[in-house]
Amino acid sequence: MSRSSAPPLRLGLKTDRILPALGVAGLLLLAAGVLAYAFRYSNLPVALGLGALAAVAGAWTRVQRAPHWDWLGCDAQGQWWLATRAGLRHEERVPIRVCSGSRVFFWLVVLVYRPAGGGGTQALWLPWWRLAPDDFRRLRVRLRWGLVLEEKPRALNRLRAGASRAVAILGANTRFGEPRMNAPREMPAVEHLLSDDPAHVYSEDELDAIEAIDAELALRLDRAQTFARHQATEVPVDDPIDEAAVRQAVEEARRILMQDGGDIEYIGLEGRTVQVRLKGACVGCPRSALDLRNVVERLVRSRAPGVERVANTF
Repeated sequence: MSRSSAPPLRLGLKTDRILPALGVAGLLLLAAGVLAYAFRYSNLPVALGLGALAAVAGAWTRVQRAPHWDWLGCDAQGQWWLATRAGLRHEERVPIRVCSGSRVFFWLVVLVYRPAGGGGTQALWLPWWRLAPDDFRRLRVRLRWGLVLEEKPRALNRLRAGASRAVAILGANTRFGEPRMNAPREMPAVEHLLSDDPAHVYSEDELDAIEAIDAELALRLDRAQTFARHQATEVPVDDPIDEAAVRQAVEEARRILMQDGGDIEYIGLEGRTVQVRLKGACVGCPRSALDLRNVVERLVRSRAPGVERVANTF
């Protein structure tokens, strides 16, 4: 999916007093244990040398600690940035490149980055209590599904990854060389959380509940209704349908579906029904019906309210 289609992020970071305190306590306990072991099982010079090394390591860690950032964001072009509170007031942002070592957990995000202007790699630890709940959810979803990493695998690694993926797909769809066309596919049960109305606007609580089961679908819903809100028109429902607007909406839906290898093609307009064809990973995917109703139809009807439904043509 095009990064420019993702809404910008601007997240406030609270001061963290818990993780630094835990880190200092852990280092002190480790140093105390090493010194106690040295005093007990070694001689005094060795123990004093270890104590000096521990003091130097502590001083070096304090000198090399990362700046205190108050804001983290990502603009519409996909450029990540950090800023202090005073810096943001003067529009002074530090552009960064997110590295492949970044990790996303349920309660913690470890953002490994490098300043875009050059410099060493640094890590920003973001537990859940440093951000507002909605901001933390958006950050986790953006990093998990929409992240473009600075470091890309080499050609050999890409070849190996592609071969492994091909073998996995072949093994999942065949048995002793024969395709299993009717093999059941597993899919998270989220139907009870979804509305039958394509124009329904999901609240943050509803998106949180969907994300707990299917984070990918929650991201698509969030993006689709964000674009639908921005692109909503005041065209009366009974007016003729603008086919150019329908094409633009299908193209936007195409960018969203291409995030995970899916694709969609605009076929035509029959009365007030838009005909499309799902392609790529969307073919045979149990999520395709949800995407058709909650992503494609939502975007189409936001631009052309006169459309009654969107149908998939096989």
